[in-house]
Amino acid sequence: MLIAEGDLPGALSLLEQTLELAPDWPDLLMLLGETQAKLGQRDDAIESFRRYLSVSHDDRHGAILHLALLGAAPIPDEPLAPYIEALFDDFSDRFERSLLQLLDYRGPALIADAIDHETGGLGAVLDLGCGTGLSGEPLRRHCNWLEGVDLSSGMLEKARAKGIYDALHQADIVDFLAKPVRRYDRIVAGDVLNYMGALDSVMSGIAGALKPTGRAVITVEALEAHGGGGCDGMRLLPTLRFAHSAEYVRAAAAAAGLSTAAQRTEALRREAGQPLSCHVFTLLPGAIPAEPNLGPAIDPKARPSA
Repeated sequence: MLIAEGDLPGALSLLEQTLELAPDWPDLLMLLGETQAKLGQRDDAIESFRRYLSVSHDDRHGAILHLALLGAAPIPDEPLAPYIEALFDDFSDRFERSLLQLLDYRGPALIADAIDHETGGLGAVLDLGCGTGLSGEPLRRHCNWLEGVDLSSGMLEKARAKGIYDALHQADIVDFLAKPVRRYDRIVAGDVLNYMGALDSVMSGIAGALKPTGRAVITVEALEAHGGGGCDGMRLLPTLRFAHSAEYVRAAAAAAGLSTAAQRTEALRREAGQPLSCHVFTLLPGAIPAEPNLGPAIDPKARPSA
């Protein structure tokens, strides 16, 4: 309550008193570290996050990411599966209301606009980080097979209730792509890669899971909207999400054997009352010269062969 009211010193005092009674309570240590970090007490926050990690069985609160933000730990190479799973399990009941009614979320529309330029069906579609099925809903009528992957059982339960997916899997998307159950005509990843730093593994997985004539549509939070900078085209944000530059995404895709057929920057949703920008990419297998900023529509009949 004190934190919500903006009384961080009062909250910190209460947390420190509680710590004397429950020194090894993981949730308390995490909240203590977050409050100390907000107050600029860097060394104390680092100590609290490290104490949390010493008594927690898994990092379900993302303490490693907080330590990385404070410069006290390297940015993780892989997504923190326990953190992401816990975050969205907790969020699943209010996810759609929050995004659609409160944050003007446009992710599914951006995905559909970039991929839905076909004269026929889309074939087999894989929805990475499918969540509650928001991106799957507009794609369902265009494909003959729709498959979803997500870490959160709570989100998958909501997606399953909609009855729009032919198959759903609870898995890390990189692990799933390493051993896909089939090759896909289309792969979409809307608002999920912002929970990953380096994109090398997921790009390689997408390239391996696409059919030779397939394409992928992905979104990433635009680093340029946060003032650029970052480490090699990416940055861990205070929200514990990652932002990526358009140049970094193109390079990571090319290294995996994917070419950039189209790329544009759009408003994804609102955050703190301001538009949050994302890059929308359409990627194709094969070493086709990249042509950024072509716009969303691609005529499949005019596409060079892979």
